[in-house]
Amino acid sequence: MKKKYQTIHDTLKQEIIDGLYGEGEFLPTEIELANRFETSRPTVAKALDMLRLQKIIERRAGYGTVVLESELTCGKKIGLLIPRLGQTEIFEPICTAIEEEGRRHHWQVMRPTGTGDSRTAAEIADRLCLKFIREKASGVFFTPVEHVSGGEELNQSIIARLKEAGIQVVLLDRDVVDWPDQTESDLVGIDNIQAGYVIAQHVLEQGCQRIVFATQPNPAMTVQLRIMGCREALLQSGRSSDALVVQEVPEDETAPCATLITQHQPDALICANDATAAVLMRQLLDAGISIPEQLKVAGFDDVK
Repeated sequence: MKKKYQTIHDTLKQEIIDGLYGEGEFLPTEIELANRFETSRPTVAKALDMLRLQKIIERRAGYGTVVLESELTCGKKIGLLIPRLGQTEIFEPICTAIEEEGRRHHWQVMRPTGTGDSRTAAEIADRLCLKFIREKASGVFFTPVEHVSGGEELNQSIIARLKEAGIQVVLLDRDVVDWPDQTESDLVGIDNIQAGYVIAQHVLEQGCQRIVFATQPNPAMTVQLRIMGCREALLQSGRSSDALVVQEVPEDETAPCATLITQHQPDALICANDATAAVLMRQLLDAGISIPEQLKVAGFDDVK
């Protein structure tokens, strides 16, 4: 079991690595730290002295404890430009893994804040872009904005501004241009055509004949690729690709959607993601549709 002073040392060091206390900034006073960690001032002083010997901080009598320039404060800054973080579950474990890797390399990983406020995804993305340029980030993980008109132009603009500032960009989940075109930026994602093929093949094997694919307006290219995969599965099974009906549903989760689906009399519903599937399933059940007896429902992601 760690001694108290070692716990204080490790905690403060990690907070400096994470950027909570930057170069030239003051740490809390000994009294404040003693209260925070529920310990004595001599114990706090011992922890601070360890940091001083490591040349991480400088203690000045009558002045305070200041963070020095070191490999901890000079580590690379990595930005997470993910406008919908907190509103969709798939990116949370990805961000957590990036942060864990960042700590191993003394990177400062900057998470987006305010993604749950009233701003649109486009406004949040633009604000984060400016923030990471101002913070002189070394690199940015960027999830392109979707479900907005003019999204491709906005995403291209964000990438151009970041690269003009000398910031490397890695795309997460999707590209910003229509397939088969590709941007020069690296992309980490899945084979969405294959994913669509597999899920459509599965419902066809269950004996389904009339399939509806539900998506919100202005979907990302990932969703369009999933639709392509679904249609390919239909073709491979000897059916027409037109047998797949693509139905847009409102982004507003409170908007009634059941009739948008039932008007096509489907026996299978494939949703662009599980968040959409959850909303539609609830509304369809409320409308008296028996799932899966009358209607089989499938979706993508399944993080939880």
